[in-house]
Amino acid sequence: MQVKTLRRWNNVLHRDIGYLCVGMTIIYAISGIVLNHFKSGDFQHPDYGKSYTDLKVPLPKAGVVDQTYVWSVLDQVGQRDNFKSFITGDGYVQIFLTKGFVYVDLATGEAEMERKTTRHVIKEMNLLHYNNPKKLYTWFSDLYAAALIILAITGLFVLRGKKGILGRGAWLTAIGIILPALFLLFYL
Repeated sequence: MQVKTLRRWNNVLHRDIGYLCVGMTIIYAISGIVLNHFKSGDFQHPDYGKSYTDLKVPLPKAGVVDQTYVWSVLDQVGQRDNFKSFITGDGYVQIFLTKGFVYVDLATGEAEMERKTTRHVIKEMNLLHYNNPKKLYTWFSDLYAAALIILAITGLFVLRGKKGILGRGAWLTAIGIILPALFLLFYL
């Protein structure tokens, strides 16, 4: 087979696999950024956002925390329909909600409500990134990884001459291999 024919097939393969990989590459890239920053503390949780509201609630009558008191607090904050359970401790009550909680200081009546909100598109992207759905998706994910390997190898031979793998491409390829190796050396 002639070099010209091989180059043409290489470029066709590279182009078509590249088109197939665009969607998954974007999904993995976005969720990867979110997961990287979650691990460094920029997000409290990659799939959920949290908001906090400071409140002042009445203290329980006779200092007794019971279901009636819990309902009164929840009615004040408009969360009665989201009630799950509550616990009491030394000087506090924590009321658990479907997506959050209300913490009440029983000495002062100061309270804080935490609400979790789902980051809808990001949560689903992360689910794919975790490779969580089902075994069939694991096979799909493996095919995607194999396609990326082919994409990387065929990409080496798309350009010829000074800008190709025998010129500038060789230097850029070497840098792309050396940088992760340096991170491994310095951080592990």
